[in-house]
Amino acid sequence: MKNTAVDLSHPLEFFTSAREQMRLSLHLLNLDARQKWDELEGKILSLENKIGQEAESISEATASAAIELTGSVKDFVDSHVRNINR
Repeated sequence: MKNTAVDLSHPLEFFTSAREQMRLSLHLLNLDARQKWDELEGKILSLENKIGQEAESISEATASAAIELTGSVKDFVDSHVRNINR
């Protein structure tokens, strides 16, 4: 997974946007991609809840999890969605 700089000032908006983008493209994905997306979406929802609970006092562990999950979502989108839209 790639370690990319992420603007953590609005992580909830990033994950919500990524989740909505994937929902719109989901019908184009194969079964393996759908299963991987279901796994990623569960992690996103869990992290969104944690971020919402911690609000302004986001912990270092949560920030690290957000960066890691952001990389996974980006890799997934690059591998499955952007190739379909070309």
